[in-house]
Amino acid sequence: MDTAVVASLIAGLGASVGRLLVVWLRERAAVQRLRVSEQGLCHRVSGLPPGSRLSEHSPGRGEVVVEVGACKEVGPHD
Repeated sequence: MDTAVVASLIAGLGASVGRLLVVWLRERAAVQRLRVSEQGLCHRVSGLPPGSRLSEHSPGRGEVVVEVGACKEVGPHD
């Protein structure tokens, strides 16, 4: 094989792998941002008293409404 052909094949393969790596990194970053956002929502909800309602709007997910229910008292008669 000619050196130019081999060099162009290697360059094309390198470019394809580079593009796949960029797409994978972007998707991974999007998943990480979503995970951090969900953790923040869980943290905010855990600090709310029973009967509270939290409404949040995000561009990627739309509107999220969380209602915290009353805690059931557990006693010896249950």
